[in-house]
Amino acid sequence: MTAEWKDYLSLLDGLADIMEQLTEIEQEKTAAVSRGDVNAVDACMKREQALSMSLRGMDQKRARMLAQLGLENIPLRELEEHAPKGMEMETKAVAEKLRQGYALFQGVSQLARDTLECHLRAIEKAQQGEPLVVEDQPRQADFRA
Repeated sequence: MTAEWKDYLSLLDGLADIMEQLTEIEQEKTAAVSRGDVNAVDACMKREQALSMSLRGMDQKRARMLAQLGLENIPLRELEEHAPKGMEMETKAVAEKLRQGYALFQGVSQLARDTLECHLRAIEKAQQGEPLVVEDQPRQADFRA
């Protein structure tokens, strides 16, 4: 079981890496939207789409591995409790990395959506001949660690 568990942790680590890459793309996309750089937004969306397809494949593999390990209904936060003896700390670290990466991605992704929606509303108003109001311009967030 230890080899299978290590493979599972490796998969989770890979998922965390993809979350990190998606977070970086979302940050780039937000900056591109704020600059009005449509080509950069398009490039970000293409990269995002490719990573999303990889993510789907990895998630299917994760589901199969969970079934093999008999952990189908175990949430990530409880994974450490089901780890083989001696692998609890490694399991906890990988699970925490994935949880934190996902939480950061959600926040950055929401900011990107909000920024894009704000700019789309501003474009619609401009097309209707309405003047742009300062509040329509999004604030640039800085997520540097």
